[in-house]
Amino acid sequence: MDIKKVLLVGYFTNNNDYCYAESFYNNFIKLDFVTKKFNYRKKYFFIEFINNWIINLILILYAKIFKPDLIFLLKAESVKSKTVKKLKDKNILLVNFYPDNIFTFWNGNSNAQVLQRLPYFDCFLNWGKFLENSLKMAGAKDIYYFPFAYDKNIYKSEIALSNLDKNKYRCDVCFAGTWDKEREVWLTNLCNAMLNLNLVIWGNLWLENLDKDSILRNKVRGPAIYKDELIKLFKSSKIVLNFIRVQNLTSHNMRTLEVSATKSFLLTQRTQEQAEFLFKEGESIECFGSVDELVDKIKFYLENSEKREYIIANSYAKVQEFELSIVLKNFMQYIQNHDK
Repeated sequence: MDIKKVLLVGYFTNNNDYCYAESFYNNFIKLDFVTKKFNYRKKYFFIEFINNWIINLILILYAKIFKPDLIFLLKAESVKSKTVKKLKDKNILLVNFYPDNIFTFWNGNSNAQVLQRLPYFDCFLNWGKFLENSLKMAGAKDIYYFPFAYDKNIYKSEIALSNLDKNKYRCDVCFAGTWDKEREVWLTNLCNAMLNLNLVIWGNLWLENLDKDSILRNKVRGPAIYKDELIKLFKSSKIVLNFIRVQNLTSHNMRTLEVSATKSFLLTQRTQEQAEFLFKEGESIECFGSVDELVDKIKFYLENSEKREYIIANSYAKVQEFELSIVLKNFMQYIQNHDK
């Protein structure tokens, strides 16, 4: 099928915060597809279920007017299964990339509608290999592996650091991310084992959730940072920590690729997909599976800068395969041959 027009259904913000959907839009344009945005989280009415009904209705009407060859849903958890069914047309391909675990209802990342609409998609993009069998059982017809590709236009390795940036962000070890209990436990145990560790934390909800006597309180530097400021933190840190949430199981997260793309050193909680498929442990990535191992590897890589630089160079070379424009281009070549 010759695809020329793409309707991208995603969450588009009106501020300067990082927006994954905007990265997809820019890369569709870069690949010469006529692309229109549809913001499925736009507010038309203050009551949520009524607003969702309006959104679904407008999406159907918008598709009829624009007549796309491909409708690409980026998460779009509020788009109902009956809406997807109505969008289904023999001349339109329907694709869904869901950058959360589609089966985790307990944390609000998914819902029953998301599963019910699976059979109507021509292709479902899957970021975690461990999900493939479950997706097939849930009705997905065609599953394509699509890791959390990074936007090279945002994660530039060449970004300059001023003396002010270095003074603000310089540290031995950093963690950037929102508070959750698992992350707190990991970092608390780490700091208890390494009392003098120069660790900094940037992210939302930490001070609100930490006990007043927590060892982590004096490690928190500020709320979440994005784009250039986040990259400055990575490049000013000798080691960037990454924890894999429960719903990601044996897979990876966006930070896995983003840190590597900035020529920074990533020390990540071990998963099979990170250590064996995306990268190779000990060559292009370093991992930990326990607090003791985390402590040992932090000590080793703080004392061995040449080993750190070796991993950085290899990870940067490997991560070029996962630039969004490349991953998206490969998928579009695949989907255009769908009927063949």
